[in-house]
Amino acid sequence: MNAAAAERAAELGCGVLLSGDGADELLGVPRFATAAVAARRGVRAAARYAADVADSGAGLVGEVAAAAARLLPRRLRARAYWAANWPAWCDPVAPAVLAEPYRSAATAWARDWVDAQVAAHAAAGRSWAEADAHDAAFPREAIPPAGPVAEASPFLHEAFLASALALPLGDRYHPGLLSPYLRCKAQVVRLLPAAALPVLPRRKQYFKIALATASSSGRRAPRCVEAGLLDGDALAAETDPAVLLVVAALERWLAGAEMKASAVTGG
Repeated sequence: MNAAAAERAAELGCGVLLSGDGADELLGVPRFATAAVAARRGVRAAARYAADVADSGAGLVGEVAAAAARLLPRRLRARAYWAANWPAWCDPVAPAVLAEPYRSAATAWARDWVDAQVAAHAAAGRSWAEADAHDAAFPREAIPPAGPVAEASPFLHEAFLASALALPLGDRYHPGLLSPYLRCKAQVVRLLPAAALPVLPRRKQYFKIALATASSSGRRAPRCVEAGLLDGDALAAETDPAVLLVVAALERWLAGAEMKASAVTGG
């Protein structure tokens, strides 16, 4: 999709392709922010925030646990945060579609990465809300342009990034907006023209059907299997769209590499 947009931008003579990358990550209110919202917006706003996030993530139990966790030592607080917020990543295991030795290497890398994240939260003494805000924004990959047109995101510009990170977490929420989704994206909404507010979506759109359809091409990846990257039997049984989307991307990349090699060698 990015490559298609870049090609169209080149056809139109555009000099740069801008994206909204980083907006939600830097300006959306994090989980576990009841205390932060209360400090900036008052008790009523905090109660509304708690109601808005009751059905997501760790919910109300998580909000209460976050308040209690402030009394814990840093290392234990960071470990408890990780268990509450990222339960599937407490003991990560690479997908079965990865063939050995890559699966073992990826699993070892993932576990080392989790330990490093928890240690960084502990060293910084972050609250659960501060840790979640950090995890939403970092680490950020430097993704190269998908075509001949330069790409950039205003939200990731150095000056904007510094301002966004300095904004108190409680200010990222506003109790007066029209839906939980918008209230939790208050600073993003604030950047839009007032006339746009009535037509903004009132809930998050996940595009599950579109993603599932797009991932179907990942069920067959003969180049990846032949190269020994993937386990063919495990791939045939895989149903997770997130995994299949990556598989499809890998297969397309190998196909593109073959085409380029063929063009260079004349065969």
